Amino acid sequence: MKLLIHPPTSDEWLSAIRNVSSELQVVNAPDPATALREVADADCFFGIMTQELLHAASKLRWIQAPMIGLERYMFPELIEHPVVLTNMRGTFSDVIADHVLGFILCFARGFHRFRDAQAQREWAGDYDFMYLPDHTLGIIGLGGIGREVARRGHCLGMRVIAIDPRTKEAEHVQELRGAEALPWLLNAADFVAICAPHTPQTEKMIRRAQLRQMKKTAFLINVGRGIIVDLQDLTDALQAGEIAGAGLDVFETEPLPSDHPLWTMPNVIITPHVAGVAPRIVGQRQLGVLLDNLRRFLNDEPLNNVVAKEQWF
Repeated sequence: MKLLIHPPTSDEWLSAIRNVSSELQVVNAPDPATALREVADADCFFGIMTQELLHAASKLRWIQAPMIGLERYMFPELIEHPVVLTNMRGTFSDVIADHVLGFILCFARGFHRFRDAQAQREWAGDYDFMYLPDHTLGIIGLGGIGREVARRGHCLGMRVIAIDPRTKEAEHVQELRGAEALPWLLNAADFVAICAPHTPQTEKMIRRAQLRQMKKTAFLINVGRGIIVDLQDLTDALQAGEIAGAGLDVFETEPLPSDHPLWTMPNVIITPHVAGVAPRIVGQRQLGVLLDNLRRFLNDEPLNNVVAKEQWF
């Protein structure tokens, strides 16, 4: 059995991979030419697959992608190929959910406004505080991240609702509907948390019409993908007072241009695509996913995190 890795991984990861089985041949390809030569008889692959590599592969049965979001990974030949594709889904769901929780608490308690007042040395106590058990958290996308967000919302005493195209039931969610119920969720939620991946179905899912379906007192939180929310429409809706504010970690254009109006809006909290950043944890978990799936593959067991390639997740 042969595993090809490209781009090459670290010595630490390579040692852990080789320890999985003495019968496993591991090729840590240092350059594209080596990868192209070695992929011909590879059974499995870890790294960045390309059209050229896929075309040269004759035995390939499994690809482990090194990331969660696959919008830049997918191409038509890969979708059509019978090879099984898995991703790193779930490796930092709790970290990103904590980021969502931070946005919710910040808006509910006015920390963003008080921070601005502190910078001006102002004693400003006039803020419309929110009692979270009286409010509804709506989650778009109930994968690993969405489920962790739901758990945190439940712990805060909030009513939690969600939409998802696949999931039919989930713990900590009071009401769950299909993706077609987006208008219902937008109308009902006080916080709308976008936890969905970028797929052909979610691209530009949230435009001005959808933002107008939200309560004027509601906040939009996006930790999914920036392309899900039309940036200009969101900016226009915020400027028009059509929603109360937004907590944004991802943007349709990244980095967000320095002259963009969102930077100076007091009801907008911006973080630079860092919701999934955490010391140590992410790399360890990603290696764990790879090793577990590698053992499963060698033992002809079902793989974890299998991707529906035509849907990109």
